[in-house]
Amino acid sequence: MKKVIKEHGISIAIKRNKKRLFIEISMIGKLTHEDYQIFVPMVDKALKKAKGMEADLLVDMRKFKGWEFMAAWDDFKFGVKHRNAFKKMAIVGDKNWEDTSTAMMSHLMSGEAKFFKERKKALSWLLKN
Repeated sequence: MKKVIKEHGISIAIKRNKKRLFIEISMIGKLTHEDYQIFVPMVDKALKKAKGMEADLLVDMRKFKGWEFMAAWDDFKFGVKHRNAFKKMAIVGDKNWEDTSTAMMSHLMSGEAKFFKERKKALSWLLKN
């Protein structure tokens, strides 16, 4: 019998120019506490080095399957810690609860948060000044 390997993790791209930091993450599979132990320090370091720059975030959740318990807690802590770090945050997904949680989250952050079903539209919105 062939063993099925369930892929999970957080893919991250960090880009910057002279005025702006852009972070794109893709959440894949069912996330674990270990995934956040790798991902969070990378984002923390990028935000620290880009102090004074505007930062935008794109979160692609189309391949996301949920969290293990500790990972859900890690995600909550990350959101609270960085709720004012981003000027704009675009969430790309295909589930109603993702749209609803983006709307709720937008009231807790100083920047704008918006839900999209297409990555291309999310990028277009993020790149508009």
